[in-house]
Amino acid sequence: MNKPDFFPLNKYCYGSGFEANLKFEDICPFWSKKIRTGLDKTDKKILATDSKYCVVGEAWGYTGKQAGYYIAPLIPFIGCWSCIKFGREFARIAKKDDVSANHFDILISCFLEHWNKKHKNITKSIKGRK
Repeated sequence: MNKPDFFPLNKYCYGSGFEANLKFEDICPFWSKKIRTGLDKTDKKILATDSKYCVVGEAWGYTGKQAGYYIAPLIPFIGCWSCIKFGREFARIAKKDDVSANHFDILISCFLEHWNKKHKNITKSIKGRK
C-alpha cells in the first residue's frame, strides 16, 4: 500500500504502532459462537451466575482476575470495575426467557470498545500462551 507522504498521521496509521481492533470472535471465541448459534439453559445459567466463566471471564482468560480474584479491595489494582459491570449486564440479559443474539448486540459493541481501549494486551498475552 502506498503511503502518501503529505498525510500527517502516517506514523500512526501505517507505522508499527497501528493495530486493528480485536473482534468479539478474537476476544471471546467460545461465547461468540454460543451467542451466535443460540444459548441453552446451561449457557444462560453460566452467563447469569458465574463471573469466571461468563463472556468477561473468557476475555480475561478464565482467571477471575477481572474481579480481583474475588477480593474486592484488589479490583482497582488487578481487576476492572467496568468489566465487572459488563459482566453484570451480560448476566441481566441472559436471565431473560426469550433471549437471542440480537439482545446482546449493543452490549457486545460497548464491551469491545472498552476492551480494545483498556485490555487488548490481555488477549495478546492469552493467545501467546496457546
